[in-house]
Amino acid sequence: MIVIRSGPRRVFRAIEGLRLAVAMLGMDRPPLIVFLDEGVQCLREGVFDDPVMNGYLHASSDLAQITALSDSLKEHGLGDKDLNPGLEIKAIGLDELTEMMAGCESVAAF
Repeated sequence: MIVIRSGPRRVFRAIEGLRLAVAMLGMDRPPLIVFLDEGVQCLREGVFDDPVMNGYLHASSDLAQITALSDSLKEHGLGDKDLNPGLEIKAIGLDELTEMMAGCESVAAF
């Protein structure tokens, strides 16, 4: 599981998480990708200036499961209309996140 907590102010950390996700996809090990805290801001359209990073985010959405903690979305005032329409994002609660984490061999946070 890859957890992205860093938002646009520390975008380099989010970018490293997305790079890891794409590397795992290349090794046929699709990760679970969870955005929480300020990281949910990275799911807005136009956050990444670099088209390669946008490509990483879209590839991750197409080939892996991207989830966002619903509490974090609410905390940052983000609804479905605020998120990048080209991404498939599943909002989850804290209980579901806990269950997902319990089933993972490893968790990397960025």
